[in-house]
Amino acid sequence: MNVTAFEHLELIPKLLNEIKSLKLSQAMSSEKRWLNTRELSDYIGYSLDAINKMVKDDVFVDGIHYHKPSKKLLFDKEQINNWIVGIKDEKHQQRVNLAVENLLAGIK
Repeated sequence: MNVTAFEHLELIPKLLNEIKSLKLSQAMSSEKRWLNTRELSDYIGYSLDAINKMVKDDVFVDGIHYHKPSKKLLFDKEQINNWIVGIKDEKHQQRVNLAVENLLAGIK
């Protein structure tokens, strides 16, 4: 057994955290931003009827939460996430982003 291999054992937790961070970054960058109604239903756990009612009742706002480039509604996943957590303005969004960045920096 090589004794020098044990000299670097303390690096294993740091390497593990780096791998987790890379996997998280990769997962976040490969996710779809635009969801159709069925995908949104699966994503947030609401029925198709409930989503269509929210569109009709202006809970989801055209130009913010969704766009309709053709007959199909495309929902902006980022705006839906903001709606779920109750983010209403840019200043609040910046505070949330800063908190998330601080948490992720603590993982590294």
